[in-house]
Amino acid sequence: MKRFALILMLAALCQMAGAQSSAAALRKKLEGKRATFEYTMTVMEKVPVKHTGTVLLDGNFYRITDNGLEYRCDGKTRWTIDESAKEVYIEESPGTKAFLAAPTEYLDKIKDLVVGESTASGVYSDPAQGVKVTFVLTGIKTSAPTGSKSEFTTDCSKLGKEWVVTDLR
Repeated sequence: MKRFALILMLAALCQMAGAQSSAAALRKKLEGKRATFEYTMTVMEKVPVKHTGTVLLDGNFYRITDNGLEYRCDGKTRWTIDESAKEVYIEESPGTKAFLAAPTEYLDKIKDLVVGESTASGVYSDPAQGVKVTFVLTGIKTSAPTGSKSEFTTDCSKLGKEWVVTDLR
């Protein structure tokens, strides 16, 4: 019986060590780098909601496409762009970033994290917000950060007259 308990403890420790190494692998892969990847995630609600898109991260800057919307942030301002509706919402960037904009900041809330050479998957869970999200990141590519804001801003003066721009700053 003691041997069985010891085996269970060792298995649990190995599992915990694996989770830590996966978290460390994702942190090493993304933190402080320019990164691009595709994602699929499902928000687990009464009716699960599936999201797909692409992400470009560069320091505090991000650009995320999600089911037809695009989110751009230069660290201070965030633009939400709906190309099909010809609408742009501009707001001050919130203090906390969304999961896809800073995945390494949420490692303590990710369960079953598996990190491959160019992939990562797991379950993001925040009981305080009642959120549970399964995610898969694919095609992860990294390089040195550029620090250039040009890909993460929107010059609304260059949009046509058919566009509705709502500035909430």
